[in-house]
Amino acid sequence: MAKCCSNCFNDKLITAYIEKESSDYGNCSFCGSRNVQLVEPENFTDTFEVLLHLYKESDNPTALPLYKLIQKDWSIFSSLNIAEHLIPQILDYTNGKFYEYFGIDDKFVANLWNEFRYEIKHNNRFFQKSQVNINELQGWIQELYTDKYPTVLFRARICEDKVKIKKNKMGKPPLKIATGGRANPVGISYLYVASDISTAIAEIRPHKSDFVSVVKLKIPSNLKLVDLRNPKNSLSPFIRTDYNVEELFKYIELLQQLGEELSKPILPRDAHLEYLPSQYLAELIKDANFDGIIYKSSVGNGDNIALFSDTNVEFRNVELYEVKKLSFDSSKI
Repeated sequence: MAKCCSNCFNDKLITAYIEKESSDYGNCSFCGSRNVQLVEPENFTDTFEVLLHLYKESDNPTALPLYKLIQKDWSIFSSLNIAEHLIPQILDYTNGKFYEYFGIDDKFVANLWNEFRYEIKHNNRFFQKSQVNINELQGWIQELYTDKYPTVLFRARICEDKVKIKKNKMGKPPLKIATGGRANPVGISYLYVASDISTAIAEIRPHKSDFVSVVKLKIPSNLKLVDLRNPKNSLSPFIRTDYNVEELFKYIELLQQLGEELSKPILPRDAHLEYLPSQYLAELIKDANFDGIIYKSSVGNGDNIALFSDTNVEFRNVELYEVKKLSFDSSKI
């Protein structure tokens, strides 16, 4: 009988279940992992039933195989190929049938972020009247809490000359000169740090031959962060029983788009408007008693953390770098 393992899944609840409950070791029939804990796919049949009423069989030309819809919406499996082979085993479902959404307006959900962005930027900045329920959104934000993050991080600043900036000047900007950033409004100062030196330098967008000071710092290991690197990997549709799955379907897409917004390159000339939606939601996150946000870098290969306070951050040594070369990637449009 075919058996699966935790490497077949992104979903944290499913992987935790396998690691806790399985005493069967062997080679996975689906992803090929060797000498791992195994379970029969049928163990998850009841778990997956909660998703089925979101979809119905359809002969609509836009309909998709069920495994594609489930993976697109929830990112439960570690790859689309594994979803294709595992879902029929879990749900006793035959590939070849096509499905569409049932009882939910996927176009409405897809446009929810765009509507929210437009209202924040052009209509109503402080008192939201969009379809986004802020209280419900804050509830789902709580589920993105993580305590798994690097504690040794880096922050860069461009030097005016070939002299290292002192480490006591490498913290967050003074309030009077704090410009708006991806997470902070003008006049509110946050500390932006990166997971590696290259990302820290890339984030300040230096020119060739610029001199850059990079400080190594250590942050506390007990911070409460929101992980927006990939909400679909973090928010399991099986995480709670006190909600309807349609509600999560709406907000998981909104949070996914927020994470992408934080990681999207923004031209400096457009930043004063384009940063407004993510600034607004960062304030909601701070109001929910989080210490900061972790998100993918828009210009480097690493991650960034925006900390709402630099209290208890330990600034260590500062090193001086010279930018030797810049890399550009372009395409014709």
